[in-house]
Amino acid sequence: MAEWLTAIGTIAVAVMAIWGDWIRTHIAGPKLQLSLRADGFRTPRTDGVKSWNAIFFHLLVSNGRTWSPAEAVRVMVVGIARRRPDGSYIAEPLIAHFQLTWAFPEFHELFPTIAERSETCDLGFLDGPAAQQFRLSTYIKPSTFPGYVARSDAVRVTLVASAHNGQSRPLIVEISWDGTWSEDLQEMEKHLVVKEIKIGVTSK
Repeated sequence: MAEWLTAIGTIAVAVMAIWGDWIRTHIAGPKLQLSLRADGFRTPRTDGVKSWNAIFFHLLVSNGRTWSPAEAVRVMVVGIARRRPDGSYIAEPLIAHFQLTWAFPEFHELFPTIAERSETCDLGFLDGPAAQQFRLSTYIKPSTFPGYVARSDAVRVTLVASAHNGQSRPLIVEISWDGTWSEDLQEMEKHLVVKEIKIGVTSK
């Protein structure tokens, strides 16, 4: 019996040495899940002189294994594809992956740990009636970053929630805008459309 236990222990040590990282990530690690909060939110804005409303869209980041905390979580833009005149999409060049801001970023930890409580992340916003573009909400905004949707434009954004010890499946969000603005959110749903695109499923 002792010999059997010794043999099993030896095999277990060997398995952990070879497959330990895979086991910790896929079986014992966190299960990050990224989803779109489909409804837009009207948010008051001011520059100190005038006030207006902006429309923000958000993502929800959760952990399906609450007993295994996801450490240093961030939501990254890993791909952007822009619609062409024929309706197909072509990838835009990205010099790097860019982190989206957490909701109320001035009061939020940059790399939170997510266990039981879900976190809300900013996807992007249309900044009032004078806005010319819907813009993705990234911490860094280089001039060459193609994270915008102009009037009569559409993009598909690929997003991933990433942690030190795990990563979500990619989420693809399509954002299209016909250039019309309305203070009424229900009316804006006809003009600014933000929706998830299922991988392998053609959108209609």
